[in-house]
Amino acid sequence: MSQERPWKGGFVVFEGIDGSGTTTQCRMLAERVETTGRETWTTSEPTRGPVGRLLRDILAGRTAAAPETIAYLFAADRSDHLHGSNGIIDRLERGELVVCDRYKYSSLAYQSVENDCGLVSDLNRRFADPDIVFFVDLPASVAEQRIADRPLREIYERTEFQEQVRSRYLEVLTNVGRNVRVEILDGTEPQAAIAEKIWLLLGETSIL
Repeated sequence: MSQERPWKGGFVVFEGIDGSGTTTQCRMLAERVETTGRETWTTSEPTRGPVGRLLRDILAGRTAAAPETIAYLFAADRSDHLHGSNGIIDRLERGELVVCDRYKYSSLAYQSVENDCGLVSDLNRRFADPDIVFFVDLPASVAEQRIADRPLREIYERTEFQEQVRSRYLEVLTNVGRNVRVEILDGTEPQAAIAEKIWLLLGETSIL
């Protein structure tokens, strides 16, 4: 796989339903990689760019938007995230390790619940594949317990919706690009144990 990658760096993506702990795992991995001296960039979607900020307002319920509009906005934000100046592609070409909290698989899982799957697929078809995807799998009921005390609930943070998203994720991740490695992790395990598994799995690749 490493010989076919179009860049010198490594592209690692974390996916999971809300409350699964992807943000924590991104941070823990980046901190550990940085101790090795490897140049690492931790990022997330939606981004902090103009479209990403609009999406964050929509997700928080501060701005209303139709499901199809949201799908288009995520694609626009992702395009800028990838191809913008000093974005993902630029950093990969410089040899950096990019650790991204959510990517196109989130759109394929979340937006396809309320939109035509073909539309969401078409919007994301041309985006670059990562080298490896870690899916932190967690039952929606457990995720609900974790986020129950959040002062602000996002529009997708409903147990029934999250159950549908989890099912869509499991379907989507069986049909990724042929050069993408997918690892499904048990999100009910302690965060430190999950982080150790991630480190060992990455050690099997040429990414680090």
